[in-house]
Amino acid sequence: MKQPVLALTCILGMAWLSSLVAQTPGAKVQALRLTAAHDEAERWAEETLKTLPLEGKVAQMICEQMRGEYIPEDSERFQYWVRLARDYGIGGFVVYGGSPIETAHLLNRLQKEAKLPLLISADFEGGPGQQFAGATEFPGNMALSAAGSEDLAYQEGKVGAREGRAIGIHVTYSPSVDIQTRADNPVMSVRSFGADLEMLGRLAGAYIRGYQENGMLATAKHFPGRGDVELIPGTEFTINRKPAEQVEREDILAFKKAIDAGVAFVMSEHIAVPSLTNGSDLPASVDRTLATVWLREKLGFTGVLTSDDLWYEKMTKRFGAVKAGILAVQAGHDVLLKPADAIEMIQGVVRSVRSGDIAEARIDQSVRRILYWKARLNLHRNRFVDESRIAAVVGAREHRQVLRAIADQSLTLLINRQFFPTTSQKIGSIAHVVIQKSDHEPAAVIVADKLKDAFRVNRTIVIRPGADSAQYYEALRAVSVADTVVLSVFSQRTAYKDNGPLRDRDWHLVADIVRIKPRSTVVMSYGNPYVVEGLKDTAAFVVGYGEGGFYGNQTVFADAFIRLLKGEIVPRGKLPVAVSKQFPIGSGLTYGATVNR
Repeated sequence: MKQPVLALTCILGMAWLSSLVAQTPGAKVQALRLTAAHDEAERWAEETLKTLPLEGKVAQMICEQMRGEYIPEDSERFQYWVRLARDYGIGGFVVYGGSPIETAHLLNRLQKEAKLPLLISADFEGGPGQQFAGATEFPGNMALSAAGSEDLAYQEGKVGAREGRAIGIHVTYSPSVDIQTRADNPVMSVRSFGADLEMLGRLAGAYIRGYQENGMLATAKHFPGRGDVELIPGTEFTINRKPAEQVEREDILAFKKAIDAGVAFVMSEHIAVPSLTNGSDLPASVDRTLATVWLREKLGFTGVLTSDDLWYEKMTKRFGAVKAGILAVQAGHDVLLKPADAIEMIQGVVRSVRSGDIAEARIDQSVRRILYWKARLNLHRNRFVDESRIAAVVGAREHRQVLRAIADQSLTLLINRQFFPTTSQKIGSIAHVVIQKSDHEPAAVIVADKLKDAFRVNRTIVIRPGADSAQYYEALRAVSVADTVVLSVFSQRTAYKDNGPLRDRDWHLVADIVRIKPRSTVVMSYGNPYVVEGLKDTAAFVVGYGEGGFYGNQTVFADAFIRLLKGEIVPRGKLPVAVSKQFPIGSGLTYGATVNR
């Protein structure tokens, strides 16, 4: 067997399960190595592969979705998961939601039922806290680029790996290595490391090493690059219309950097790149030219290639629920992620092999890769986690300190008209005006409470989409009697449409506020640097890099912003994208300290 991801042979061989003690339920607790040696993993993969019938091999390529919260054993959903693991022998699950202890307990139950160890994945793009309550939640990748620290990128991966393995997670579907070059339509926004490929390569590489040197596998996504795409008219599919030379120089090169860093998994996306595929509008998820010729043959990727979700209606309608998976296998994918019906997908792929449409050797190739990584993670020896150790690891203080450092060092000051540096005394009383793109912004409530706890806030006025004139006048009245105006802006991008500009009425409101308080109006934008273009007349503009939900911790930037207002930290972040000619890549003001990159 050709060795997958050669760069990881030494890396993973050095990782130990030193802080997490795993045990088989009912067995004596013992410390075990987190990873097995390459040769041992190869042997186990080959020997195990020989024992599997065709149906069992195809099942290893299936990754079904599941929820991580408590569920009774006699529920229909739990019994379905058991059937998949025990009777069909699927390769693994991708987990969403739940608490760390609930999830670990559920995964131990399913691991006990499975003949072969299950490979468990989760999307940790925003860290473990993106999925599991109480775990550490990080901001978007753009925060790492704004901080410019490889050490912080590595530490974020290390924290994610420690917490993930404590819960029973083996693979994270991160990092996103899509470059972002379009200011008017930033599809990825803070999810991207930005537009600087050198910076992206350094930080993505450090992030990948942080995970993989500490026992979890990382995934570079969304191949062949989602940062500069648009919707194909009349469809939900996306297309990269750039010429081939530009795609290679930008999007493809970003994945080459992740592969050179030793990333174990790559996830394809439902993206077409006609300039690389002789004009084809087929997405990479079913296109052999992209999935095999480009990724494997030209970029040299030897690890596991997983599709993105196959249950999407756009996929099932265009290709068929089962045919989409068959085409993905023929294109070169190893893992079929979240098929519309896992059992039907297994049966459909088996039929294709028996009819000669797919060679069984093609199946063996994929299953060998999957089994290899299960063994490298030592799952062939111990697939269980010690639930009693979770509280000592997940959300630990040292992990929260890493989170704080990322927020503090990435906070970016783009405008400063003698507002900063400041102190609590200079701030005085505050009128807090919250501008929301949507009616419901849970983070905005948390931010308002944090600001009230830290300062004397006279009024908090929330401007929602349906705000009437009375609320705008109320905001202006509150502003007129306050010492300082804090504008908290929650106006995230709309993917494939715009960069999250404020509504016209809100632009006018800000202009009126600035006229009233020209020297004491400070903007804190949560997750959107692009709005600075319309807020250039304010006394100060600060941005943090979290959009909330699946797209990065927002509220951690409220804490950093408060520390900035109190004079406890100085701004250090540098803009990782070009917003405009006035705010190019690298923009970012500081004072009272030297910021070196």
